[in-house]
Amino acid sequence: MKNFTKINLFAGLFFFSALALATPEKKVAIIVPIEIKAIDEIVESFEKDLKTRYSNSITFKVANAQGDMNLEHAAIASIRDQDYDLIATIGTDATAMALSMVKTTPILSLASDLSEAQRKKLNPCNVAVVHDEVSIEEQLSFIHQTLPEIKTIALIHSASDKIFPEVEEAKKVGKKLGMTITSKMAATLPELQSVANNLPSDTQAVYILKDMQIVSATPQLAKIAQSRKIPLISSDDGSVKNGAGFALGVHENQIGINGAELAADILKGKNACDLPISEMHDLTVFLNPKAMESFGFSINSVKITAKNMNYKMEIV
Repeated sequence: MKNFTKINLFAGLFFFSALALATPEKKVAIIVPIEIKAIDEIVESFEKDLKTRYSNSITFKVANAQGDMNLEHAAIASIRDQDYDLIATIGTDATAMALSMVKTTPILSLASDLSEAQRKKLNPCNVAVVHDEVSIEEQLSFIHQTLPEIKTIALIHSASDKIFPEVEEAKKVGKKLGMTITSKMAATLPELQSVANNLPSDTQAVYILKDMQIVSATPQLAKIAQSRKIPLISSDDGSVKNGAGFALGVHENQIGINGAELAADILKGKNACDLPISEMHDLTVFLNPKAMESFGFSINSVKITAKNMNYKMEIV
């Protein structure tokens, strides 16, 4: 009996050793365009959730481009040549760069606006996608109903290719709602300070999109808005935590969770391009009472509008 038990023990050890050899550790790289709170939340939730969804060992490499396109290009090139099993990119621009450079490794595009039509035109198609955009019309309609007295808004944006169509859409929607939206571009962070300090005198509010470079400067923009007693309105929860008054958006960590679900399927052998695009439908109004008070505005109108439009409310 003892010999039989030993044989079973050795057989079990041999089986698990063979299994470990048959399922080698997976390598997942994450391209971070710039370090901001929203992206940190995406990365953290993505790594945590993927570890629970994929039972075998995974190693993660996070490459922070620090807002520099040259560093981002170099990071993608290096990862491409190191035999990674999956490359996760955050944002539309990082995704576009990776798709232009990587043709065989699966890519997971998080928080981008890559459409199904665009994806199907790729040859080869090697990308899965998690959308995170709330429509400009939904955002501006909420702003208009919350602060109907505001008629002139400055939209500060970067030189990102992704942003220009959104800026034009904001102008069109604003016009329909009786608001004049003036766009102000800041190509660099030093330029942003100058742009923000020289907004038109009739500006009644500052509005920023999910524009990574501009979002990274939320604390500076909040100080300028405070000095002028006008609200800073954003499009994501991270910027509200960092000083914007309110935003209609989605939880950034949910982007990571949705991405982990797709990533697990890819690591298990599914084709990235065959996976359906993951949409974010659960919208929330994020509110920073202290910031709104510093801008000279009551939070009551935000709460009332969120309730009337059936949005969840979250105080940050």
